[in-house]
Amino acid sequence: MNPLLNLGIQIIQALQAMSPVFDGVMKFFSFLGTVEFYLLLIPFVYWVVNPQLGFRLLLVLISTDFLALSFKQLFRQPRPYWIGDVKALAEETSYGLPSSHASDSLAVWGYLAYRLKKDWLWALGVVMVMVIGVSRMYLGVHFPTDVLGGWLIGLAVIVIYATCEGWVASRLERLSAGGQIITGFIISLLIILAGLIINLVIVPIPDPPEWAQYALIARGVSHYFTLAGSLFGAIAGYVLMRSRFGFQASGKAWQLATRFLLGIIGVIVIYLGLDVLFGLLAADGSAIGLVLRYLRFGAVTFWAIFGAPWVFLKLKLAEPTSR
Repeated sequence: MNPLLNLGIQIIQALQAMSPVFDGVMKFFSFLGTVEFYLLLIPFVYWVVNPQLGFRLLLVLISTDFLALSFKQLFRQPRPYWIGDVKALAEETSYGLPSSHASDSLAVWGYLAYRLKKDWLWALGVVMVMVIGVSRMYLGVHFPTDVLGGWLIGLAVIVIYATCEGWVASRLERLSAGGQIITGFIISLLIILAGLIINLVIVPIPDPPEWAQYALIARGVSHYFTLAGSLFGAIAGYVLMRSRFGFQASGKAWQLATRFLLGIIGVIVIYLGLDVLFGLLAADGSAIGLVLRYLRFGAVTFWAIFGAPWVFLKLKLAEPTSR
């Protein structure tokens, strides 16, 4: 075994030698780095804190996840429990390096802290990034090097956005609403194309037989369609929202609470409902299934970015922006 991976196994074994009472705690911390958690956090920021910040935070998450997934498939590195004597306290079907939990958490919390410039948020962000990273090692699903690699990607995304987002936004705003939506659609197709190319590159390269059975799903393109659909739904929703009505995130406490609850119910209904419906129509890995996956996640983000605010305004749970 690679000496670096062997050292990682020893570190994980030391973590897992702690009291079993930490098992549940670490699973909770790991949940804070999942898509399901971000389905709660990012809509909250968008609906309750600042629409522009929430939208850009979603773009940060999608960009980070795309980079992490691409590097996972290009590096094709195993997870600790695939090759070492560690407990598998969680199971994953993708490759290990880099950790997308680590990259996403650093990018999301780091970007939030960078934009809001609150000392308490910087402190919370550091804590969240650290505990999520440690939890992934404790659960036996990531080596320390996977976590470090994820942090590097997350940091790179923050630097890129901090440097370029103003320049990119100013040029996109020169386009018509239709032009911006078409641009978003083209970018989503490029995400899918990149995934297809990466998978073509790795097809001739087999995984080591001792852990190949764990990585049977790791070479798929499904998640690229997830990211592409999410991106297009978000961009189309945001462009239409800004061009047709706009809304203010401020409001009374009961309005904010009702807004969040109603919006999240919509997210859950679409997210789970279309999963069941589309699952009945086609297998997820089929060509039709991949298109339906694109539409499902596009519908989720379109509801969050456009549909929910429209409902908020109709129900007087939010005020329109002044024009």
